Amino acid sequence: MASLTQRRLAIIGAGPIGLSAALMAQARGFDVTVFEKGLVGDALRHWGDSTRLFSPMSMNLPEIARSVLGAAAPPDDALLTGPEMVSRVLEPIASAPRLAGRVLTGHRIVAVGRAGLTRIDLPGHPLRAERPFRLLVAAAGGERVIEADAVFDASGVHDTPNWAGPGGLPALGERAVASRLIRRLGELDAHREHLSGRILLVGHGHSAANALLILETIAAGQPGMHVTWAVRTANLRPCAEVADDPLPERGRVTTRANDLAADPPAFLTVKRRTSLAAIAADGERFHVTLSVPGAREGAGELFDQVIAMTGYRPDHSFLSELPIEISAVTEGAAGLSRALSHVTDCLTLPTVTPEDLGSGEPGFYLVGARSYGRSATFLLLRTGLAHLEIILDGMSQ
Repeated sequence: MASLTQRRLAIIGAGPIGLSAALMAQARGFDVTVFEKGLVGDALRHWGDSTRLFSPMSMNLPEIARSVLGAAAPPDDALLTGPEMVSRVLEPIASAPRLAGRVLTGHRIVAVGRAGLTRIDLPGHPLRAERPFRLLVAAAGGERVIEADAVFDASGVHDTPNWAGPGGLPALGERAVASRLIRRLGELDAHREHLSGRILLVGHGHSAANALLILETIAAGQPGMHVTWAVRTANLRPCAEVADDPLPERGRVTTRANDLAADPPAFLTVKRRTSLAAIAADGERFHVTLSVPGAREGAGELFDQVIAMTGYRPDHSFLSELPIEISAVTEGAAGLSRALSHVTDCLTLPTVTPEDLGSGEPGFYLVGARSYGRSATFLLLRTGLAHLEIILDGMSQ
């Protein structure tokens, strides 16, 4: 194995965690390269201009990133939108001299494996760890293979939306119309000028709550617009709230969405214990059947637009030749999932060990939101950045 100062670290994803990991690893002597399939901060660009981070910048920037940004760093109390986080934080970090030439955009990781080994060769044996990782990378100029001594997968989860049907399965017909549904808040923002008529919103997490608040502002200027909000829960206030929420923006969003659900204004109808059973294109509109457990399904309704805010899941397909341990529950890192089994809020930071953060493949780590999979308790500083410190400190020993 190469010495520490020569160790090559490949980082997949140039989001907040990927770039923070690059700075932190470089400071510890690693030879770092970041591979980003799209643009820097790709997932945050899809948030749109109406949705802000729940946590202030004091909770989202490691000190090393602040030192790179200098006087241009946003104030500690700033609540940035996704695009603002990209333009004011991530792009300046990616273009800073210390990362010059190390952040490669438009570079998609097609596959990751060990040199000459499949996932069933020498699992858990020390000899396996002596082989470098090989990454197949696709870019505009074609494909190439690069080697690395360690790999951090910080690619996030937002590329793969969850299905909107009952039990997380695709609703009947959903696959055929999937590309026409609005599944990201940025898409909703982009459709502001075109939304009218009857709108169906599915989901009751934080993204759905943000979507409802956007729809409320649109409806104020579109008196004829009506929103049907379908939620799986039977609760009067469908979005999970935290008492005396220490994240005021999260508290504002969830409280307002729940207030609207508890006492719906004229533009809103709330259907509880309801899932999307079937959907089909009907010209420019959608013919939708909603289902309630134990109730007979109706003939269906026509909607002008369907907004499915049902969460996201990780894509592990490019890691198929690594014997990594994936949680059967969260689809994130198995060890971390076990360590977080009783955590219900993202501000809770339980004690975790380097072993908890391991993947089962030495030198390969799922980091950031990627490590949490479908769990909703991820927060940049209190979780992702703290975990990076633990991992890197263990690797540097």
